[in-house]
Amino acid sequence: MKRLAALSAGLILGSPTLALAVEHSAGYRGIGSLYFTLMGAILIYGVYDSFGKKAMYVAAPIIIVGLYMMLPEN
Repeated sequence: MKRLAALSAGLILGSPTLALAVEHSAGYRGIGSLYFTLMGAILIYGVYDSFGKKAMYVAAPIIIVGLYMMLPEN
């Protein structure tokens, strides 16, 4: 339970998209980055749970880069 609390606090406090506001005429990049951050964390944990730590170290950068490229434009 302590790990889950620490992970939640790290995601909330460590994410710059939660602290930086975007203009009202902006697109969906802010909410998209929050959505993709949570989705990436779940995917990386799933790889770790299924295949182990070595596979997670290989798959995590691929997942992060792939999700970043899927973000909508401003």
